[in-house]
Amino acid sequence: MKKVFIGFILFLLPYLTIQAISSGSSLKVGVGETVITPSGNVLMEGFARSQKSTGVHDDLHARSMVVEDTSGNVSVLMTVSLIGMSRQLADRIREGIKVKTGISGDKVIITATHTHSGPGLGSGNDDRSSYRDLLVAKCVESVVIAWENRVPGRIGIESTEVSELGRNRRRLLYGGIHPDPEVAVIKIENAEGKLLGVAFNYGCHPSGLDWSNTLISEDWPYFAIRKIKEAVGENVWVAYYQSAQGNINVGYSAELSAVGAEMPVRSYWYIEKKGGQMADAVLKALPSIKTSNNQAVKTARDYFDYPLRENYPITVRDAEKDVNAAKARLAYLEERPEFNGTRTLDNARVEVFSTNQRLDGARKFYANGPHPKTRTLEQQAVRIGNAVFVTFPGELFAEIGLRIKNDSPYNKTYVIGVTAGEEGYLPAAREFIDGDYEVDGSDYGPQTEDACMRFSLDLIERVID
Repeated sequence: MKKVFIGFILFLLPYLTIQAISSGSSLKVGVGETVITPSGNVLMEGFARSQKSTGVHDDLHARSMVVEDTSGNVSVLMTVSLIGMSRQLADRIREGIKVKTGISGDKVIITATHTHSGPGLGSGNDDRSSYRDLLVAKCVESVVIAWENRVPGRIGIESTEVSELGRNRRRLLYGGIHPDPEVAVIKIENAEGKLLGVAFNYGCHPSGLDWSNTLISEDWPYFAIRKIKEAVGENVWVAYYQSAQGNINVGYSAELSAVGAEMPVRSYWYIEKKGGQMADAVLKALPSIKTSNNQAVKTARDYFDYPLRENYPITVRDAEKDVNAAKARLAYLEERPEFNGTRTLDNARVEVFSTNQRLDGARKFYANGPHPKTRTLEQQAVRIGNAVFVTFPGELFAEIGLRIKNDSPYNKTYVIGVTAGEEGYLPAAREFIDGDYEVDGSDYGPQTEDACMRFSLDLIERVID
C-alpha cells in the first residue's frame, strides 16, 4: 500500500509542479500619481496666448503605470497633464527613472494629455526652470511609486466607443462625426481581483475651455476621471492617455477659437458633460473586461526620418496681398455697428487670422535657403498581451490613427499621441487640398501620411512574437 501511494505521488509530481509554477508566476503591475500643479500664477500655454493663471480649478497630475511580465520585461506608460513636452525634458525624466528604478529609457513612454489650461514650460535658463525641475522630479516620483508598489496582478484591455464626446472640427458643417470614436479601456487588478486602476485612451483635444479661462485645469478629462472615481472608489488610480486628436475637439471651430469668438460650448458646464460621456462609456465597459496574469510585455523604440513639405501653396508676396485685403475688409465691417455680433464679422476676423498664418508659413518655408527635407522623430511601441500601443510625438489626425489600426496585424491596436517631442500637426494627405488652420501651420506634406504608416507598422511588427 505504501509503495502504491508513493507511486501515485510520483505520478502526480509533474502536474503538481506545473500547477505550482503557474500559480506562483504572475504579471506584476503598479500605478503611481503625483501632483504637478505649479505654485503661484504662471504663464499659461495654449491658443498662442500670453495670460497668466489666476488660480486652480483642479490639479494637474503625472500618472504612471508599470507593467512587468514573468520574464522581467518592463514597460512604463506615463501621462502628464500638460499641452506637450520637449524631448529634452523627457530625456531628463527617463534618466531619473533609470537612476531610481533601473528601467531604461527605451521602456518609458511619456505622453501629454494636451490640456490648454496648463503652464507653459519655457526653455533654457528662463524663469520657469525651477518649475521644470519640479516637473521632472514629480514625473520620476510617479514611476517610483508605481515601481515600488507593484504587486502580482492582472490586466485586461478591451475597446468601447463614445460617440458624442469628440467632434471633427474640420467637418462641423457636415455633422462633425469623429472618424474614430474607439476608446481603449485598461483594467488593472491585483491577484485577488481587486480593482487597482483604470485607464482610457481616446483622441480628443482637452481644450474645451477657451483662451479667456485663466484657471489651471485638466479640462474635460478631469471630469471624466472624477466621475469614474466616484463609481469605483477614490483610491483607484484613473488615467487618460491621449490618442490621435489633431482634428478632434469637443465641437468648435479652431479658427473661431483662435479669434476669440464667443461660443457657449467653451465653458466648465459643457466640458463636465463631455467628461461625463467618457466616464459613462468606460464604466459601462468595465465589468465585462476580463483580466489575466498571463500577459507578455514587449517594447520597441526607433527614430525615423519623416519627410517635410516639398512646397508651400502660396508665395510670400501673394500672402502679403491676401493679408492686406483681409485687414481692409475687417476694418470696413468693424466701422459698421450692424455687423456687431454677426457671423460675417467673425468670419472676417478668421480671414485675417488665416491669411496671417499663411504668411507666417510662407516666410518660414522660404527663409534661409532650401527647406529641410526631413525631421527625425522618436516613436515607440509596447505590447501588453494581445494589445499593442504605438506612439506619435505630435498631433496626428484621427484618420491616420484609424488607418494604423486597420492595417495593423493586431486586432487590438491603439495610438498614443502627443508623446515627447512637440512635433506639431500631422494632417491626413487629403486635407492638404483644403488647407486651413492645422494644415497651413504644419511642416509636413501630403506624402508624410504614408511615411507615418510605414514607420508605425514597422514598430508594431517588432513587438510581435
